[in-house]
Amino acid sequence: MVSPIRLSVLVLLCLVAPLALGAPPAHLELEALFPGQDFAPDLPTPAAFTGVEIGARPWHHDQVLAYLRRLAELSPRARMLEYGRTHEGRAMVVFAVGAPEVVEDLEAFRRRHAALTEPAGPVDPAALEQARAVAWMAYGIHGDELSSTDAAVALAYLLVAGEGGLAARLRSEVLVLIDPCENPDGRERFLAQVAAFAHRRPSEDPNDLSHTNVWPWGRGNHYLFDLNRDWFTMVHPESRRSAEIARWNPQLMVDSHEMGPESSYLFSPPRHPFNPHRPFYLRAWAQRFSADQARALDARGFGYYTGEWNEEFFPGYGSSWAAYRGAIGILYEMSQTDGTAVRKRSGARRNFAQAVLHQLTSSVANLETLAVHRKQVLADFIEKRREWIVRARKAGPRAWVVDRGLFPERVDHLAELLDAQGIRFSRLAEPAVVGGLVDGMEGGETRASLAAGSLLVPTDQAAGPLVRVLFDPHVAMSAAFLREEREYLERGKGSRLYETTAWSLPLAYGLRAYWSAALPSGPWSTFDPPEPRGRLEGPRRGFGFLVDGSADRSAALAAELMREGLTLRRARDPFRVAGRGYPAGSLLVVREENPENLVEILEAAAERHRLTIVGTATADSQEGPDLGGGRFDLLRRPRIAVLTGMPIAPASYGAVWHLLDEALDQPFTALDVGRLGRVDLSRYNVIVLPPLMTGAKAFRSLLGKAGLGAIRQWVEAGGTLIGLGASAVFVAEEDSGLGTVRPRREVLDRHPPPVAGLEPERLRHAGWRRALGLTGEEADGADDEAADPYAIAPLLGPAARPFGGDPGGLRPGLDKPLPLARWLARAWPGRFDKKPPRELVEQADARLRRFHPRGAMLRGEVDPESWLAAGLATEMPVWVSASAALVAEPPVQVVVRLARPERLHLGGLLWPEAAARWAHTAYLTRQAQGRGQIILFLSEPDFRGLTLATRRLLVAAMIYGPGQGTRWSPTEAVVLR
Repeated sequence: MVSPIRLSVLVLLCLVAPLALGAPPAHLELEALFPGQDFAPDLPTPAAFTGVEIGARPWHHDQVLAYLRRLAELSPRARMLEYGRTHEGRAMVVFAVGAPEVVEDLEAFRRRHAALTEPAGPVDPAALEQARAVAWMAYGIHGDELSSTDAAVALAYLLVAGEGGLAARLRSEVLVLIDPCENPDGRERFLAQVAAFAHRRPSEDPNDLSHTNVWPWGRGNHYLFDLNRDWFTMVHPESRRSAEIARWNPQLMVDSHEMGPESSYLFSPPRHPFNPHRPFYLRAWAQRFSADQARALDARGFGYYTGEWNEEFFPGYGSSWAAYRGAIGILYEMSQTDGTAVRKRSGARRNFAQAVLHQLTSSVANLETLAVHRKQVLADFIEKRREWIVRARKAGPRAWVVDRGLFPERVDHLAELLDAQGIRFSRLAEPAVVGGLVDGMEGGETRASLAAGSLLVPTDQAAGPLVRVLFDPHVAMSAAFLREEREYLERGKGSRLYETTAWSLPLAYGLRAYWSAALPSGPWSTFDPPEPRGRLEGPRRGFGFLVDGSADRSAALAAELMREGLTLRRARDPFRVAGRGYPAGSLLVVREENPENLVEILEAAAERHRLTIVGTATADSQEGPDLGGGRFDLLRRPRIAVLTGMPIAPASYGAVWHLLDEALDQPFTALDVGRLGRVDLSRYNVIVLPPLMTGAKAFRSLLGKAGLGAIRQWVEAGGTLIGLGASAVFVAEEDSGLGTVRPRREVLDRHPPPVAGLEPERLRHAGWRRALGLTGEEADGADDEAADPYAIAPLLGPAARPFGGDPGGLRPGLDKPLPLARWLARAWPGRFDKKPPRELVEQADARLRRFHPRGAMLRGEVDPESWLAAGLATEMPVWVSASAALVAEPPVQVVVRLARPERLHLGGLLWPEAAARWAHTAYLTRQAQGRGQIILFLSEPDFRGLTLATRRLLVAAMIYGPGQGTRWSPTEAVVLR
């Protein structure tokens, strides 16, 4: 028997199939799209309002808002709600459409819906019978993916203007919340490029500039961030939508995108790996929605596919994040046309109207499925949340505890994130010692001394899956996927993973966090600590003033004071003055070195940065160095340049840009790489190289010998060069001629990697002996009794083991790493006497690099003597995604070194081969070169604004490097102001 939704979709779409099966339409006639659907004559069609038919060309953001606002003004069925402004001041809105009685008092409806869907107390069957489901339809989070926003406009017209029929049925069953343009700044940047490069007769070649456009394109927002990775970190104002979604508790979350022009159309459900914290019951609903969506697309003759490349293990996508709050998450990926048309290699022609039609067809199909199954979807939403609470009380961590004693501003920021996402927590009313906790970095039970204001985050709550996925240090993958991933890597087919595998907020923030199998006792209560207020205290007329350097905000304060013309010093060692202790890295402002109005400047700065500045009457320290001695380095005002343009990765440049602009309020110069040879570098004392998006060879060619020579001379004259990620590897390569840190692959003779993981005797089963030049039986022979060569388990650190999941037949492989020469000798008995041939060593190392960390949290060992790490603990979590390992020899200072293999792993996927090869190598190095220095980070230290622990190291390098890490002459040129 055909269900009502299937019948309605088939009838409706078969009637309009000619729109798709004939010649591609130049635009969409909305009335013709929905035969039998009457429309209110007093409501303007999109074309009548703007003069632009849907699908004729992309609408600009202001046109979208103006039209939706007009519909809301004219109809009681709709209302426009603004939830924020972008960095460039554009409004972020959600367009609510439903029955007039619902829209009339949306807030009252929201409260009733929240009360019904929160799993507390019995559900009134009558209330469930009358309740409406809520759908959040999100479009255009990537600015260069145009078609979905125009589909949102068409959907809005259908739902608001439709009289009776489909539109009335949807309004009676569902409240639809349309987020029409999630990234206005990126969309407008991309549309400007499309218009600037347009031909009189549009080019259908996807390689044409009007389709490819130029760096930095339009994918990211103003700061070039990928907003579809910012759903739980909420770094940017556009991501306030997460808070709105949490307030509305939707049952359906649609996330509409585009992909490459040669593809067709992808939608949910995804393939494995599946995140174990994503509610399992959603898989059945995903299949139901997918089947109805497929039938709707079939009726138009559209090609499509599901799964294939799309995996959603990472929880930070729009179609993923809402699922951890119980919503059915659905992804669309339409082939791009860039607002015009493309002709594919197959000869098929795809235009913008068709792209819009795919998105609109899918949106209507998903909403119809929700409407037909409204009651069961709501019942499942409520019941499964209740089941989660019961399950969380019986197994797994009962709660997470985060100490506020270290980096309290980070803990308070974490609390704001939790509150915005609807996660319930409480705080410790007073300092206490709490037992029965397991250390989130070390593993093992402990008693912890917790500061007042520490967080208690229980897992037995409606948002419990979100708590687990955001807090657990490690999220397990199935044994079946791990075996498949390993086979792909071993055979040189690349990784199956699409995203980072580690993102734990406590680890990323560098916080002391613990979990407990039982709810910890203590004076927990629901309160917010008072907002920290800055002040100037102590003597005003003494020797000087001190700022505790442990606070992250102290660097921004230092940067501002130097811009104000003040002279600052920074402590190399901890010390104690007037009964108060200060860590290394604390700031000293000496009165005699500064202007008469020093007190007024400091009072204003303390208030702005919410820091306490303490006056001291004496330079005499009770412990540590005296304040007038040489252990307080004189700082220099940073004059920062950041390289930008091709081949710099836009999002990575954006992260540095955002950090300097928003977090530090630090002026800097963005230098286009292509103009570097025409720039006087002496204007700057810091140059930051964000990660590259292409290989180092292209970058080296672009700079040329002259450019590299100019950079080398600039460093030797006193500059601070900072390389991040792939740019650090570029700097380290011998051909760059900069410093002596090297990628491991260039120094295999001195630093051959040990080998872990696969036993050498199993090589012939793993698919790579032939690639090393072996032939015949020694390459192809197989032992039927041999163990599966791909069933090797990833490495789990001590704190990750409780979260490791079912091993599913995976085995640990080698008991301990073997020296590379021994491993090769066992793999090729009798092939060489003592030393393996260099070619074989290089090939074996290339194999090991296939297993490199693709976004894992690793343990870093910190050199406390370095000014870069002043005031930090001796260990810290570092996020690593790198195919290169950096090795350094004295006199290079390794500020953060990756730990030994058995302690290296904190979270994410880490293969034994990677653990052995990257252990004891460098995460952060500093090398003096002439009067300047080179500072290299293996991976991005401020990854997407998430990794606050290592961000601090980058801030120190940029703000303090010119003074602490270089030798400079008092007669140098006057700094720019």
